[in-house]
Formats: sequence, C-alpha cells, structure tokens
Amino acid sequence: MCSATRDSDREKLLAAVQQNEHALQCASAELKADREVVLAAVQQNGRALEYASAELKANREVVLAAVQQDGRALYYASAELQADREVVLAAVQQYGHALCYASAELRADRDFMLAAVQQYGHAFRFASAELQADREVVLAAVQQDGYALRHASAELQADREVVLAAMQQNGRALQYASAELRADRKVVLAAVQQSGGGFWWRCALEYASAELKADREVVLAAVQQYGCALEYASAELKADRKVVLAAVQQNGRALEYASAELKADREVVLAAVQQDGGLLSYACAELRANREVVLAAVQQD
Repeated sequence: MCSATRDSDREKLLAAVQQNEHALQCASAELKADREVVLAAVQQNGRALEYASAELKANREVVLAAVQQDGRALYYASAELQADREVVLAAVQQYGHALCYASAELRADRDFMLAAVQQYGHAFRFASAELQADREVVLAAVQQDGYALRHASAELQADREVVLAAMQQNGRALQYASAELRADRKVVLAAVQQSGGGFWWRCALEYASAELKADREVVLAAVQQYGCALEYASAELKADRKVVLAAVQQNGRALEYASAELKADREVVLAAVQQDGGLLSYACAELRANREVVLAAVQQD
C-alpha cells in the first residue's frame, strides 16, 4: 500500500473513531497500533482499548485515557497497568466495580484499598481477606457504603462501632450484623431510622431480633420511615392502633399487615384508602360497604 493511501486511511479512521465507538474494531493491525488513533478511540469510548495492540494496552497514557472515560476498560489493560495505583484509582473513580480487574497485589495493599473504599465503599468486596478483617479499612468502607459490612470479617460484623457506622449510612445493612447486634436496641434504632423501603427493597426491621420487633419505640420509628415495615412487627404491635395508624399514614399499603380489628377501624382504613382506593380490599366487609369509606376510595382510583 502506498504512503498516500495509508495516510488517507489513517485520516479516515481518525475521523471515524471520534464519531463511532466501534470503528477501531475494524481497523488494520497497523492502525490498532497507532497511538494517536487509539487515543482518539478510547477518549470516545474507553472500552475500545479492547481492540488496541498489545503494546498500546501497556501504554500508560492510553490506558489512563481509556479508564477515565470508562473504568471497565481496565479489564483490557496489561497486567502491569492493572497493578498501577494511579491507573486503577482512576478506573475506580469512574466505575467502582473496576477494582475487580486490579491485580491481587493492589487489592491487598492497605493504603491503596483505604483510598479506593473512601471513593467507593462497595469496592471493599474486592479487598483481600486480610483487609476485610482490618478495622480501619472496614470503617472507611461502611462509612461510604453501609452494605460493605457484608464483606467484613465475622469479628467486625460483631463490632458495635463498625456496625453502628454502617447503620448510619444504610440501615438495611443490619442483615449483615451479628445476631447479638441485631438484638442491640441502639443499633436497631439507628438502622430503622436509616432504612426506607420499596418494591425492590426490604427494611431493616426484618433483620431485628424478635424481641425488638415487639419493641413499640423501635417499631414506631421503623413504620414512620417506611409504613410497610409493619409486616415485620410482632402480632401485638400489628394490633396497636397508634403504630398501625402511623404505618398507614406513611404508606397506605401497610393496612395489609394490620390486625383484623384495625382493618375494621374506620380512621385507619380511611387513612389508607385516601392514598390508594384499591387498598379498600384489605378493609373488613363492613367498611367495604360503608358509603363514606367507599367514596373516599373511589375518589383516589
């Protein structure tokens, strides 16, 4: 191929990679080894690094540009650069899970992992077993992401200060605390006060001890945050009018978990159906035939 043709192909590819993230895939081996072309490609889409030559996958400037655009590009970097602190931190800043592509050596490096989990607590899952038992590293991780408690050592899942820090960030992490701490009133109160809920989520009260599921103050705090936490309350508290009213006022769907007696309570049922008329189905037969209650329900449908 003549020089003019090569230059023309290069200019076309340079223009193409700036517009089409997949253009490098179809380039010649020569152009996949062209630093300027590959830089332009990875700046457009970091994962275009997959198609670069082996030499450029080991080029620090190219790989840094790639991981800064898409942290997942670290997967395609050379082994040497997967062990490079600056490159890996840049990848983690862009995409936290990129840490899984880092070298085992880096994932066992205490200073590096402290820096990584302070940016992205969930990256703690990729730390070495030794660091998952390191109190300072675990505290830093759970303060950034309470769910990091899941990957802490059993000893630290039983550490009250560590667990409290996790609860203050995300109460639903209570599920990963030791049984003893799931029966600790202060820990569980902190958890339910930071635990919301929703279709895809469970609430912290689910993971509390049976004794605390029967604790009126704890359950009130839980249902005020997320009404449907009533599902996990003791039978006695599902029949407690103040608790149930607080629950249905926060989320009408909590009516489903109320006692039969409170499903026959006009004020409780009205609080629910004024949010969602379809919740009338949980009311007692008498209230489903009550004109005022039915009117309130149909006005919400």
